[in-house]
Amino acid sequence: MFDELFNNLTNFIVSKAKEALNELEKPLAIPEPAEPFVLIRRFTLADSIVTKGGIGIVGESWQIEAYDNTQRFLTNSTDPLRKVILFEVAEPDVQECVLACQFNAKALNTEESIAVSLGVGRPRESGGMRTTSWGRGVSQTENFQPYKVRAYFKKEANAANIQISVQFESSGILQIRDIELLQAPVKSQS
Repeated sequence: MFDELFNNLTNFIVSKAKEALNELEKPLAIPEPAEPFVLIRRFTLADSIVTKGGIGIVGESWQIEAYDNTQRFLTNSTDPLRKVILFEVAEPDVQECVLACQFNAKALNTEESIAVSLGVGRPRESGGMRTTSWGRGVSQTENFQPYKVRAYFKKEANAANIQISVQFESSGILQIRDIELLQAPVKSQS
């Protein structure tokens, strides 16, 4: 009898935790695209990177290191080791859409995967930016692999910037190339 009560209680707690998690994920959910993605921007080595330092060009790719010479080493334990903003572009001229960033990348000499994120940044009333990002981890590999990360954009009163960024959680190097920003209309929820 005790085992049955314990199992029922455990199942109840697990189901409530799943419901709560589903509610938390709703604002970050990415709707399905209604049509195939179309290219809105291709980034080349001639484009300027937003963050400076610890970034070089190797062959046809950008090489980004976890450390640069100007970085402070005493950081908050919840902060990533280093965040690099690669590119920022103005918001799309649509009410809402699904955005995608596709790229080829490889991670070298790293203990943890390196996150490449696509985010929507909006100015806060108090100053600064509030960015909602969706990321994709790049694990250590010797060869370039294709990756894609999606994000959801909906126009608001304050104009947004679309950011492509990299976050390091440990030492390492990311080589990235063939970065493209794409968009597609949102599939109706009927």
